[in-house]
Amino acid sequence: MVRRHTGGPVRAGGRRQGRWAATIGLVVSAMLVAACTGTTSAPKPSTTSAPAATSTASTPAGPCRLSDKAVPTCGVLWGIATRPPTVQGVETVEAAVGRPFDFVYRYHDLKAVIPDAAERAQVAAGKLLHIAIASRDFSATDRTSNGWAAVARGDFDKTLKAQASGLASLKSPFFITFEQEANQKQKVGALGTAADFIAAWRHLHQIYVAAGATNAVWVWVMTGAADNLDAAATLWPGNDVVDWISWNVYNQSGCAGNAINPGKLVSFEDKMKIFYDFVHQRGPSIGMDVTKPMMISETGSAKYATQPDLTGQWYSAIPGALERYPQIRAVGLWDSVDGTCDYEFSTLPQAAAAVGGAGRAPSVKGALTVNSAG
Repeated sequence: MVRRHTGGPVRAGGRRQGRWAATIGLVVSAMLVAACTGTTSAPKPSTTSAPAATSTASTPAGPCRLSDKAVPTCGVLWGIATRPPTVQGVETVEAAVGRPFDFVYRYHDLKAVIPDAAERAQVAAGKLLHIAIASRDFSATDRTSNGWAAVARGDFDKTLKAQASGLASLKSPFFITFEQEANQKQKVGALGTAADFIAAWRHLHQIYVAAGATNAVWVWVMTGAADNLDAAATLWPGNDVVDWISWNVYNQSGCAGNAINPGKLVSFEDKMKIFYDFVHQRGPSIGMDVTKPMMISETGSAKYATQPDLTGQWYSAIPGALERYPQIRAVGLWDSVDGTCDYEFSTLPQAAAAVGGAGRAPSVKGALTVNSAG
């Protein structure tokens, strides 16, 4: 999907070292307050799609935990991106859906101070962070002035090193992404070549290793739209510098043209499968380890003002899809407006109730139900 970066963090547009695995249990134990309540059912792929991959984590008895790559041993990490991207903004959505979120997706440029106060507060509250670094200066009007080659050659090392050190100081796991949706048509070419992107990603990874950010979990995020798949095939940075495979999934129903049509509804599963199948069918040919855990970084449906129950049904169907595709271990919901597309589910009672129900479904609940009363 084509997303608009509207400026600032409002856009809410080396290997891991061995000692991290030894300390992760201590870090996350304070965050885990729920126990696993069941196992994930086996995948049931359709005959027209790539085989659903085997789950990347076993389901133990006792409390759910995170692996050294932040993969939950049961359930699915349930995340959120809000506007405004504040603690209160997240709490407002949590109140609307009746369930806390496990991680918060935040967006920054090359010069931002990371983590900011809101992010430190989220970590203190027991949440994980997903940080996206855009190859941009949000204060600049030219969105292509800070290309991938500039990042790769070190033009922004001073601020990037400060960001890495700040995130390392959290002493808890966090997801990190460079240039989410790099396969957008308006990015490839305008920001640089595929080789430039790969070089920039690997350079940033080196910076985090040097800063001692062994708590970083690297998430490669693409847009899941079919017309961007060929570009995605050229942008794989390497198995040694990517921990999770991720993409964004939206049911627009014509909202980009300001003409919402319920007849254009496409389910979460059908939209999700486009990139899922791409990974399993084409991933091996580009050297991708297709067994890595998967994340849907952003997802949402256009709101149907005349058929609000239909909006709710779209979200209610998500847990069933996750049961059939257990390789997907995290889902981030987009509660905001993007241009003419309104995905702010928290303001539509039917959608908010559906998101709450989905978040409490057995295939979802059980990962990090942080600060939950029950």
